[in-house]
Amino acid sequence: IYLEYMLTTLRRCNKNTVTKFSCKFDKETCKELDGIQGRLLVIACDGRNGQASRLLGLDEFSEQHSCNAYGAIAAIERTEARDVPTPEKRVHNLTFDLSAYGAYHSDNDCSPGFSLKVFGNSKHRFISLAISKCESSVVKALRTILDRSMMRNIFMKCFNLYKMGYEQSLSESYALNHMKFSPRLFEIKLSQRCETVAYFHDCDTFVLAEGEAALSFNFHTGLDINPAIRGLMSLSKFIEMITLAESEHSISNALLFKMKHNEFVCKDLIRNGLREYMFS
Repeated sequence: IYLEYMLTTLRRCNKNTVTKFSCKFDKETCKELDGIQGRLLVIACDGRNGQASRLLGLDEFSEQHSCNAYGAIAAIERTEARDVPTPEKRVHNLTFDLSAYGAYHSDNDCSPGFSLKVFGNSKHRFISLAISKCESSVVKALRTILDRSMMRNIFMKCFNLYKMGYEQSLSESYALNHMKFSPRLFEIKLSQRCETVAYFHDCDTFVLAEGEAALSFNFHTGLDINPAIRGLMSLSKFIEMITLAESEHSISNALLFKMKHNEFVCKDLIRNGLREYMFS
């Protein structure tokens, strides 16, 4: 998706361009960049743990934003299955009986209930649970009780109840050996790289972080590509601006334009991201 979008955008610039792609960005790649003549745009989109942004000179500091929700995730690998796409399934207002663990439901609890999503393909299945921040007894128990059997049973029962009709149910022994999961609820946060775009005058190079290299949840929604695509919506205009930029003022305007768009995407994700990807 990134490659197709960037290539289409570059073709519209009506300039002589050289495009280079690499799956791994390292110090050798930096040396190759030094040998290229003319203005450079380097786009780092190697994920939240990638090294490209740091090697290219962007600040590593990231800011953590609360999404006002708690979540937990599980992943099931069926080694015998093939990678066949499977429709996602969403269920809302789920409640769990945790009386066996000392957590009793109270009439004063005003919890909206959990939202569940089952997604992935036939070989790799993912289960996400999320709930808006609240102080119900069930939420408190799932956040504080470190009992792996409790979370494993919740994920196993959710999957068996809401799986596709043709899928095999999970047995306890299979879940023990093939399911990885969060041991308890955690706060869902959005990580925002504070510096996502920069210009280096001495080598006439623009550096841009996109995708999870710029913004990433600590939670798997199954739609994690969507925030990245939204970040790319300003790429065409940004490339046009830096292609024509000659003065310091025009270069600053291009950087400011991209920074403002990144900030807008971040704020909108904090406000509406989980509501769109999990709670609706």
